[in-house]
Amino acid sequence: MSLFGRKTMLLEETSFCLGELNYEIFGGYDNVKTFPLHTKVGKQVTVSIETSAPIDVSVVDGTGLNQKFKEGFTGGTIGPLPVKEKGIMTLILGIWRGDRSDVTVSAWME
Repeated sequence: MSLFGRKTMLLEETSFCLGELNYEIFGGYDNVKTFPLHTKVGKQVTVSIETSAPIDVSVVDGTGLNQKFKEGFTGGTIGPLPVKEKGIMTLILGIWRGDRSDVTVSAWME
């Protein structure tokens, strides 16, 4: 982080339950959530996640390449991840069908 750098919030702190039973969606469980992150070239993206049970986390860049993947992640920070081109990176959170986890997530760019 530079001396004069600013933090730009990409995803304000959000809390939800991952893996809730939901009969309106295919499969019956809301076990995957995606969040688009609008990024700029030359910056770095950092994601903070706290969970009550292990989940899988992936950060994918605009070309579809996986920048970072963590299996069984229970909390902490991922990044900073370099942004190579302007566009949208995607944060993907998933849990096995039938499992549940209370999740709090936020993301920022520096």
